[in-house]
Amino acid sequence: MRRFLHHVVHPENPQARLLANAAALIRAGAIALLPTAAGYLPVCRLDDKAAASKLRRMADAAERDPAVLLCRDLGQAAVYLHIDDEAFRAIRASEPGAAAFTLPCTRRVPRRLASAAHGQAQLYFAGHVATQGLLKLIDEALLLAPAAWGPGPETVDQLPPSWREGIDLALDAGPLGEKPAFRPMWLSGHCGRSEAEEAGEWRGEGADPAHWAAKAPNGDVPDSRGP
Repeated sequence: MRRFLHHVVHPENPQARLLANAAALIRAGAIALLPTAAGYLPVCRLDDKAAASKLRRMADAAERDPAVLLCRDLGQAAVYLHIDDEAFRAIRASEPGAAAFTLPCTRRVPRRLASAAHGQAQLYFAGHVATQGLLKLIDEALLLAPAAWGPGPETVDQLPPSWREGIDLALDAGPLGEKPAFRPMWLSGHCGRSEAEEAGEWRGEGADPAHWAAKAPNGDVPDSRGP
C-alpha cells in the first residue's frame, strides 16, 4: 500500500511549521488531504495540470463536472469568480463550508477547468482553522475534489483505497465528527464588476474562519461566527 506524508496538527491551533511544509509540498505538485466542514477532502494547485488530472480521476469526476475552488475568503474568491452583489449577500448569509456556490469564472481560472462546465466553477470555503491557515500561506485558490458519495471521511483512517493511493500528504486535525454532505448551490454572478468591487471592498482581512474576511457593499463589517 502506498504511504503518504502524515502531518498531525492541532485542530484549533495548528503548528505553523507543519502548515508551511504542507504549503511547500502543494506548490511542488502534491495532492493533499485537508480537513473541511464536509469532511476530509483532497486538493491540489489549480495551475498544476498533471495533479489536477490525477485528482479528478481519484474523485471519479465526470469531464463536465464543474471545478471546485477552495478559497480563503471572498476577497480571494473574487479573483477567480464573478460575484455580483446578490451572490455576495447569499454567500455571506451562509455558514462557512455549508455549501458550494456555482458562479462564472474569471480568466484567472485555467481554460481547461472553466470550459468543463461552460465557464462556471464552484466556490467553497473550508470552514476549518487548519485549512484556513494553510490557504493563507499558499495565497491562492486550490482545486478541491468533493466526495462523490456525500460527506468526506470523518478521519484520515477512513480514507477509501483510491484516495489513500492517490494522495501525497494528509493534514490530520483529528476526527471531524458528523458532517453535512457537500451541497452545491447555483448563483448567477455576472461578468461585470459589482458595486462592492467598484467600491474597493473586496480586500480580505485575514484567514480566521469565524469571519468571511470581506466587507459588505454597504461598508458593514461581517458578523463574527464560528467555523
